[in-house]
Amino acid sequence: MVDFGPAGRCELMDELKIDMMKVPRYLSEVGLTAFEYPLTRGVNLPLETAKKIGDEFKKYNIKLSVHGPFYINLANISDEMAEKSFSYIISSLKIMDAMGADRLVFHPGALMGQTRAEAQNLILKRLKQLIPILNDLNLLEGKYLCPETMGKHGQCGTVSEVAQMCEIDCHIMPTIDFGHINAFTLGKLDSVDAFCDIFKELENSLGERGKTIHCHFSRIEYGEKGELKHLNFNSPEKFGPDYKLLNKALKKCNIDARIMCESSGNQTIDSLEMKKDYESC
Repeated sequence: MVDFGPAGRCELMDELKIDMMKVPRYLSEVGLTAFEYPLTRGVNLPLETAKKIGDEFKKYNIKLSVHGPFYINLANISDEMAEKSFSYIISSLKIMDAMGADRLVFHPGALMGQTRAEAQNLILKRLKQLIPILNDLNLLEGKYLCPETMGKHGQCGTVSEVAQMCEIDCHIMPTIDFGHINAFTLGKLDSVDAFCDIFKELENSLGERGKTIHCHFSRIEYGEKGELKHLNFNSPEKFGPDYKLLNKALKKCNIDARIMCESSGNQTIDSLEMKKDYESC
């Protein structure tokens, strides 16, 4: 099964004066089935409000994920800063409990002067420390931590790096951001086979578990060091990736995916375009 929806409220929702409490009904009416709630600037949502929002998403059967704070960096060499990243994750999971969300997306970490191997090993170490803590707090039942593939060369989060993170525990699910991958590889995500190669790598690493993934999609402008800025499907800049290639690959490889559109300001309209193409290809 493939679900489509926007990551956060879009410009159209602002124009139509659709506040967060009205988003689930609106998504249901237009035919989308997923939403990603942003906690990217910090976990400052009251639990009572989170529960009310979550009840609306349940009412309209919209699958709900959360994007954790941008401040999370499991590659930070400081144990004190790593503890802060742990606290951001714990606080986000508590909000998810109230909302009924099941997936926490987060950026794994920046290199910060380390080699890729050093930063990656530190992320793996932190995750192995974190999982028992979350289990003791009973925060992982029915939920997944979803490290994201990243678009800048100074960040950890290639497909293989994310797959290695997911090998640690069954409650860790990959977030495959195709725009990030295309930006990181300077445009190499340009064929159905290129998308299928990602799915095959995940299955090789994670077995059957690798066929169920969380996803982000947007066209992204990039330079020599990777990601520069998110675009939308109508942006004149000539940057990919092409969602039509992704949709063909999803069907060819029989992937179970929740695809959150991160187009710049146009998430809902572009989600609908992706969904329409998927259903017809």
